[in-house]
Amino acid sequence: MTYTNPTMFPLFLSLSFFPLIQAQLTTNYYQKTCPKFYDIVRKAVTDKQLSTPTTAGATLRLFFHDCMVGGCDASVLVTSDSFNKAERDAAVNLPLSGDGFDAVARAKGALELECPGIASCADTLAAAAHNLVIAAGGPAFELRLG
Repeated sequence: MTYTNPTMFPLFLSLSFFPLIQAQLTTNYYQKTCPKFYDIVRKAVTDKQLSTPTTAGATLRLFFHDCMVGGCDASVLVTSDSFNKAERDAAVNLPLSGDGFDAVARAKGALELECPGIASCADTLAAAAHNLVIAAGGPAFELRLG
């Protein structure tokens, strides 16, 4: 095969190794680095749900807006600044309830106290939604993180 565009070869080469460097999602991702990850998230979001019953729905909707449109990266949690309008402030996301953001912020804050700099915001959002769906009577499902 002959490559006529020399800029395409590095792209092709890097994409050919992509499956080898992809992160593997696992159910025990934080087992060694933050063993209480699931318990910390569960407690934080359950406490929020008990005080504000709309939290489960708000967090699930937040999870959908973040993950179902291009991958889970927690970009919906980022706030705007004077230089950048964040995804959170896009017109389509303005109706998202503050209860979902608050539940994730509480869980992430509790995780940072126990395991500073370990848990990703995307995993925290996924675990928060997972726990709240189950707490609200929804189906239990396997959660893979990483």
